[in-house]
Amino acid sequence: MRFDKPRHFRQSMSWLHTWAGLVLGWLLFAVFVTGTLAFFRNEITTWMQPELHSARDDGHGLERAVAVLERKAPDAQQWSINLQGPRSPVMNLSWREAPAAGERRSAGRRGEEGGDADSGLEPPGGPAGRGEGHRAQDMQREGRGDRPEGARAEGMQREGRGAGGRAEGGRGEGMQREGMRADNAPRQEAHTGGERGPGSARPQRGGEGREMAMAAPQAEPAQAEARQQGGQQAQNRLIMDPATGEILQPRQTAGGNFLYRFHFELYGMDRLTGRWIVGIATMFMFVAIISGVIVHRNIFKDFFTFRPGKGKRSWLDAHNATGVLALPFHVVITFSGLLLLGFQLMPAAVLTAYDGDTRAMAQEMRGRGNANAPLPRPSGEKAALTPLAPLVAEAEREWPMQGVGAITITNPGDARATIEIRQARTEGLSSRGAARRMVFDGVTGEVLERPPVAESSAASSAWNLMTALHMGRFASSLPRWLLFASGVLGSLMVASGLAMWVIARQKDREALGRTPRGHRLVEVLNVAAVSGLLIAIAAYFWGNRLLPADLAERNLWEIRVFFSVWALAALHAIVRKYKAAWVEQLTLAGVLAMLLPVLNGASGGVHLGHSLGAGQLQVACFDACALVLGALLMFAARKVSLHVPRAKPGTKSRPAGASKAKKAEAVDELAAGLPVALKTEEA
Repeated sequence: MRFDKPRHFRQSMSWLHTWAGLVLGWLLFAVFVTGTLAFFRNEITTWMQPELHSARDDGHGLERAVAVLERKAPDAQQWSINLQGPRSPVMNLSWREAPAAGERRSAGRRGEEGGDADSGLEPPGGPAGRGEGHRAQDMQREGRGDRPEGARAEGMQREGRGAGGRAEGGRGEGMQREGMRADNAPRQEAHTGGERGPGSARPQRGGEGREMAMAAPQAEPAQAEARQQGGQQAQNRLIMDPATGEILQPRQTAGGNFLYRFHFELYGMDRLTGRWIVGIATMFMFVAIISGVIVHRNIFKDFFTFRPGKGKRSWLDAHNATGVLALPFHVVITFSGLLLLGFQLMPAAVLTAYDGDTRAMAQEMRGRGNANAPLPRPSGEKAALTPLAPLVAEAEREWPMQGVGAITITNPGDARATIEIRQARTEGLSSRGAARRMVFDGVTGEVLERPPVAESSAASSAWNLMTALHMGRFASSLPRWLLFASGVLGSLMVASGLAMWVIARQKDREALGRTPRGHRLVEVLNVAAVSGLLIAIAAYFWGNRLLPADLAERNLWEIRVFFSVWALAALHAIVRKYKAAWVEQLTLAGVLAMLLPVLNGASGGVHLGHSLGAGQLQVACFDACALVLGALLMFAARKVSLHVPRAKPGTKSRPAGASKAKKAEAVDELAAGLPVALKTEEA
């Protein structure tokens, strides 16, 4: 490979666009693909837990939830019910035991060391020094509970707060802060309450063991108890089928959360290092986008131009079209990604403004409010709980667009019982955590309070806007599919750019009569990074179903399957010729993807026909997308196998000296006609 020196400004931009896109293009493709899948990480996790596929809603789930809680925790201090919704078919129930004698009745959250999984803010000492338990926590923070629609999971987030002391919070932060795993099962806490000092010793993180808590082990009972040292009360959780009241115990799985975390942290390395690598790649991506816009003068004309069967020209048209069609998405997703990693890449401003206390920064940006508000004391007088359905109906009439997401019942069965109902969605992109609430008397059903929503600061609003745009937290079904489609176009843009680099240098290889080592390296990396990654993702889903359900560290074995298959695909790309490697790997990826719906029905899940008929869209959409993707990959494999490099028109039929003879003939005609033209001009 050679780096030709550009002569003009647009040539400089073209050179910058080419090499900025190539040097880290293989990593960018993996980031784009896994980030695109992460828009549906909740649905992916549901598909990977077939035990949840039969769950559905018949409209009477609230009565069954109350009955289960009365049976399991009649003397609990507080109950929380996280309702089912478009992105989860199950109800999540939890309760907090009454404190022992002498303990404070507080709603304080589990002791955390601060930090923010989205921003890269870390506690003193940085992520490199945190123990395995902390790493496991972080892998859970973006699990099933952190749904983008609003404050639906807030009940599981701040269980233990009374009507007067509950602070506003985002829908998904509940299970995030209380330790919910990606599969809604409890997490074993691995650290003590409170905050460590800067000089506190922490064990170094290990390798694979740090993702141990991504999902609940099968051996743990669903009614697991997670106790926090330092006076934290017991927290219990259950997963319930709303239609039957059955307690479900899903298998252990890394789920869609692994793909999400890989998207910005990679895997098998220090978290800080992984984020730095992804941050640098994101900077390269931003440079490639800006330089690409400058290079293409007719950028909007290119949007409507595609000439198939033209070799390099066709690849360039495809690259331009996929880039321009989703250009606003590419710019926003790249810029917001840089901002989310900005506190980690450039931490000086935050460390100076907050004297190194990143936890205070995270609390201010998230608007977490008062976490230690005391709970109201029970009266000691028994009283029946009012039915929840009429209260939910009243809240839904008041919030017709946002709906109801979570219910928290404090002092159930007591005359001083209160019921708090929260919105499922917030009312704006910049208002994450600002869910509206209604507080009812738990005995009479009378409305006691409509607490006002706390105003967000300008900095917090800007931060919420960026995170909402990048992660799709605001998106309902249609906007989420549009984000997914834009991510697919971005992945195709990167892949077509990588392929075009090889195609554009075909003449150089023909002139040399061989493939230079640099060109061969790019060929191998192209196949391994594009088709190899698709095979690895498909194998990840196959491993989820083929591994024994009771296998120890099952979630880690799923991840090992992913990387082992990816390594084999890279080895295959090395030993096979470029075209053959593409055809074989695209075919294999297509077959694996198209058979996923069959595997789902044969390994405990519901097949596509049943899921469509029953309205189980989380499972049906996954299977349908697998079929479509598999068909497209098979089509691409066939096109590559039939492709023959096309020579320029007329070059094969023209004799070797035809071009020179034609030029000589034209010169003779010009010489013969010149005197006649001069005489005519003189006359």
